[in-house]
Amino acid sequence: MKNTTEWATIANIVAPFGIRGEVRVFSLSDVPDRFFKLKAVYLAPDHTRYEIEGVRPHKGDQLLIKFKSIDEPNAAEKLRGRAIMVPLDELAKLPPDSYYQHDILGLQVLRMDGQEVGTITDIWATGGNDVYVLKGPQGQQFLIPAIKEVIKQIDLIRRVMYIDPMRGLLDDDAVVDDPNQADEE
Repeated sequence: MKNTTEWATIANIVAPFGIRGEVRVFSLSDVPDRFFKLKAVYLAPDHTRYEIEGVRPHKGDQLLIKFKSIDEPNAAEKLRGRAIMVPLDELAKLPPDSYYQHDILGLQVLRMDGQEVGTITDIWATGGNDVYVLKGPQGQQFLIPAIKEVIKQIDLIRRVMYIDPMRGLLDDDAVVDDPNQADEE
């Protein structure tokens, strides 16, 4: 299963918690009750399977997870920093026009007229909306807000995202002040 399965990271283990072997986990999932329904997960890098004994909420997006066979803090400490993964075919179904990060990363980004903008290399989660980090054809970096006013179409089959950038978003229409030019008053 390790060699033929594609994986999705759904959380990261932050630290051990308490004396019973629990781990504090930062969830990367937008599906609120995902962890309460899972019976087992896999930990990177070797995709070792761990059965879940219990899950409870913790501060904000964090959870406390108790794995079977991890019964003391030293064993939990060895799991610190590891990614919690599931096979792609076990991911929850998303509503229309919603995508997993692994679907978005690597997409080629084009303007509506077909002009190449770049490739998505990273996704920044912000308070209001995600921001896609693009690497342009000449190595430049662009930041594109993941909002409907900009993102017009996502084609996962062709691995392309079409955008209609706002004025100045790609610096093509930006006004640049020339510090060498004297102010005329």
